[in-house]
Amino acid sequence: MIAKIVKGSGFREVTGYIIDSKKDARIIAHAGLFIEDVATITKAFEAQAGMNPKVSRPVGHIALGFSREDESRLTSRIMAEIALEYMKRMGIRNTQFFIARHFDKEHPHIHI
Repeated sequence: MIAKIVKGSGFREVTGYIIDSKKDARIIAHAGLFIEDVATITKAFEAQAGMNPKVSRPVGHIALGFSREDESRLTSRIMAEIALEYMKRMGIRNTQFFIARHFDKEHPHIHI
């Protein structure tokens, strides 16, 4: 597994990229959000971020990529479990999030 941490520019941009229908995105886990559409998710993130003005860069985006050889073993449930364990070990707790799986590349990957 390879992790790529990207600095997000804004909630709308990151959310739009992650759930883009061109990427055949499927949300496989979430917490603290109504998963309806980009606007609904964005509003929830912005409301939460507004509660703590000390956080200057509240947008986070992490992509986890896996080997193509492991694709047959990587169900969405297993990938969600891996992502949740990754978040736990990175100290990402008690916050809103969603995890989406993309099917637009040759290798399996997810976005947090």
